[in-house]
Formats: sequence, structure tokens, C-alpha cells
Amino acid sequence: MGIMTERPEPIHLRTKVHHPYRGRTVLEFLCERFRYLPRELWETRIETGKIRLNGRTAGAEDVVDTDDEIEYTIEIIEPTVDFAYDIIYTDDDILVVSKSGNIPVHASGKFIRNTLIARLRDDLGKDLNLAHRLDRETSGLVILTRNVEAARAISAAFAGGAVSKTYLAIVRGCPSDVAFEIDAPLGRIGKQHPIPRSIIDRRNGKAARTSVRVIERLQGEQEFSVVEARPHTGRTNQIRVHLESTGHPIIGDKTYGLPATLLRKLVEDPESPEVLAHLVLPRHALHHASIAFEHPRTGERLELIAPLPADIADFIDAHRLLTKDPASQ
Repeated sequence: MGIMTERPEPIHLRTKVHHPYRGRTVLEFLCERFRYLPRELWETRIETGKIRLNGRTAGAEDVVDTDDEIEYTIEIIEPTVDFAYDIIYTDDDILVVSKSGNIPVHASGKFIRNTLIARLRDDLGKDLNLAHRLDRETSGLVILTRNVEAARAISAAFAGGAVSKTYLAIVRGCPSDVAFEIDAPLGRIGKQHPIPRSIIDRRNGKAARTSVRVIERLQGEQEFSVVEARPHTGRTNQIRVHLESTGHPIIGDKTYGLPATLLRKLVEDPESPEVLAHLVLPRHALHHASIAFEHPRTGERLELIAPLPADIADFIDAHRLLTKDPASQ
């Protein structure tokens, strides 16, 4: 279940100064390190003595060095999240869970304590570390490691393309081909767009390839399809961008599933009835359904599956056609 505190709570945080920031002032470091917060906020925190450098009260013009420690206190009401998770596999080296579709895997922006990693460390041990990431609204499988050796092995497996992942998504319309591949490099756009996002960039983007297969066609006031997506590379938002590029975006996707006019309206009013109606679902319908990789200690091939969460399964059931074979339609 989600939680929401009634009033801001003080949270004490620490961060290390890494080499690229060496020689910056405390104020410069904080502004560059946490770009999503305004400069005026950090100035106020420094002036009120809420920032400490290596254990002492920091001044705005104090200069930081590599490995210095900055401590600061913030007061924040974190957004509501769904802490639900299922343990799919666990041993002394790794943990694999299936997370809900409304929780970030790690701290970011307004999410500090309301994260998957914080909850799992509280429930199952402080030694846990994330081996990869999922978007907050993407449900499904997440691998965590319990020791340095496992972390190195899993990281190398991801980097070497030795981890096989399968996602299920509900998209708008129905692709003309039952099975196809999207090979399109991805880049990023930032502040010039209403919402920073990944884009297809054939000149300067990084290689990205996704295999897609239509599993089922659905009916309703609009046509939808259930597709299976297998990413062969691991770019940010890869599946979401690639599916949007085919004209079949994932329903519920606030970044890649809205036309430009509604995207601007979303920024102005996230609760706009017109926006919510177009999204169909309150979160993007993307689920990390299966993963296969070699166990970091034994070398055994693990193939793990996460059942569909209720919101996606219920939508499919409500829109299901009598025939499930897209090739016969």
C-alpha cells in the first residue's frame, strides 16, 4: 500500500564530492549536483546552517575537495507510492523481486525514502544493491545483489549482453506486422522540450535495437494490442521510444504516449480530464515479465518470470477478443 505523511519530515542526507567537482564552492557543488532544485533553496539552507562540510557548518564560498563529505537536512513530503513487491528468487548472492507499477527503484527528485531499494533494505538487509534499473511506472523484475562478487558478475553480464529480458506492453492500435524489429539509435533532448526525454537520433544517437511481437489484439472504444518486446540494447526508455516511433505508443505513457498539445497540457495540469482520458491507464502499461541470466556463483542458467500485475491483467481481460491469434485476424 502507498503512504503519505501529513507534514514535511526532516531527512538527513550525505553525499561525497567526486573528482570532477573538486575546486567548486559548496554552493556551486550543490547547484550542479542537484540541478532539479533551485539555487535560492541551497542559498537558504546554507544561510540557516543546514549544510555541513566534513562535520562543520559550511559557508557558501567554502571550497570542496575530492572525497569531502557534504551533509544536509531537507524537509519533504514524498509522493505516495505502492510498496508492494513479490520475491521471485533469493539466495546468498542475489535477490530478484517483482515490483509494483508505482515506485522508483532508487532515490531521485522528491523520492528519498519511498523507493524500492530503501524498502528492501529495511525488510531484507542493508547489504542489498541494485544491479539495474526500471522506470518508476514499469512493473516487474528487478535484480539485486548481496555482495561485491555478485555485483561485478551481474554488471558484466548486462554489459556483455548476456542477460535476456522480455517485456509485455499494451499499445495503441495494432501493428501491421505480427513480428518486427526496430533498429533506431537513441539520443536525448532536454529543456527545449516540455518534458526531457529520449528521442530517435540517427546522426548522433547510440545504437538501440528492439524485437517486437504482437501477442493479442484487444477491442473497446479504441483498438489496442498486447505486444512482447525484447530489447537487445539497454538505452534509457528504449522500448517506450521505439514503440512510439512505430505509431503505437504504450497506453498510459505520460512522456511518449501523448500528442504535443496534450503533453503541454499535462505539464500545466497533470489532472486534466482530457489528458487522463487519452492516457486510458494512470501509469504506462509496461511490465518486465521475464529475465534469463547465469547465476554469478554457480553459472546455472536462471529463467525467472513475473506474473502480470492486476491493473494490466484486468485491462486485457476487459478488452479481450474471442480470437487470440493475431496471424489469423
